[in-house]
Amino acid sequence: MTAPDGAGAGVATLRPARMIRQTRAVYFLTSYPLTSWFSETARVHDRFTVSDGAWGVLLMTAPAVTLVTARAYPRLVPRRLAHRALALALAGMTVTVFGIGLCSSVPLLCCLLVLLGVANAVLQVEGNSRAHLIESLTGRRVFASCHGCYSLGVLAAGLTAFVVSAWRLPAVVHFWVVLLVGVTGLFALRIGPLAEPAADGSGAGPDTAPADPVGVRFSMPVLMALSFVLLGMEAAVNAWHGTLVDEGLGFDGYSGAVYAAYALGGIAIRFTGDLVRARWGTLAAFVVAGPLASLLLFAALAGRQRLLVLAAFLVLGVAQGIAYPDVLKLAAEREPGEAASHVARVVTAGTVGVLLANPLMGWVCDRFSVVGAYAGLGVLLFVTAGWTTVRYVLARRT
Repeated sequence: MTAPDGAGAGVATLRPARMIRQTRAVYFLTSYPLTSWFSETARVHDRFTVSDGAWGVLLMTAPAVTLVTARAYPRLVPRRLAHRALALALAGMTVTVFGIGLCSSVPLLCCLLVLLGVANAVLQVEGNSRAHLIESLTGRRVFASCHGCYSLGVLAAGLTAFVVSAWRLPAVVHFWVVLLVGVTGLFALRIGPLAEPAADGSGAGPDTAPADPVGVRFSMPVLMALSFVLLGMEAAVNAWHGTLVDEGLGFDGYSGAVYAAYALGGIAIRFTGDLVRARWGTLAAFVVAGPLASLLLFAALAGRQRLLVLAAFLVLGVAQGIAYPDVLKLAAEREPGEAASHVARVVTAGTVGVLLANPLMGWVCDRFSVVGAYAGLGVLLFVTAGWTTVRYVLARRT
């Protein structure tokens, strides 16, 4: 497999297995430091004398910067430098999170959060673009499993935080582990350039991206709307599941088990999602799991049974775990050579959803209740999944 003329000539071609391993590692090395920071946010807050309200505003810095950077990045960095930007962003993510772990100055923390937002935007755009490009170059489905490696990074960060807390170690120990993992991973990876397929599709070499058996297609505004809703819902679940379980449903101390079920559902579908997409097409898992998750959520809110709540969040994890990667994949497939630009637009819309989710959930909880807020999420999920199901069924018939 060689680089085509005019589309990465002179680029050293990696073996398919190595390309796939590298990209999966990129996803893990993106999520581990980022979610390590999320898991230690409260303990870092204790180091600063700022109010909860001011801290909440401060935490919006990184996603706000991600929003701006993701939109501007594809126009600023040429594709021939994509691998260098990816490596630099990985290093930046690790060093920035490590710096946050040691920081004791609010102005310095603001600067570090800005850098974190920039690195996160670049990694989201380049990681997803690279996964799509590897599918085009190798003919193998790897997109969902790459997101599965991202979920493994989340799980590893949570376990690290648990061990550090259980052993009564200072939070800075966690951030030293982040630095060790990140530096080791960067030295092991040695990220190189990939040959971009030509606009006519000839650049895919002897292998080409596997065709979708259904071929469902959406316009960019629709994909951006789906990203907005899906990531907004994910942010709401991440931040408010504990309030629902402990206070809304009265299962004090049960939120960890519920969130573990949610995470395991996401990991399971992401590591099987490529097989599902090969057999039934993109979004097939979501059109089944989405409506089922919303119905189980309604039943859990009404019945208030522990096993029912676990089942609801397990299936919700499946629905949420595959939907966003599928939306990113559909965006990347829209136009040869424009994957990064389309992915950036989807990431931008999703980041807006993340920014708005928590204030909106807080307002609904204050005005009504956390149970009412989750009922609203169930309705939103049912409508989104139902509409997607209609489009999926119509695509299968044509």
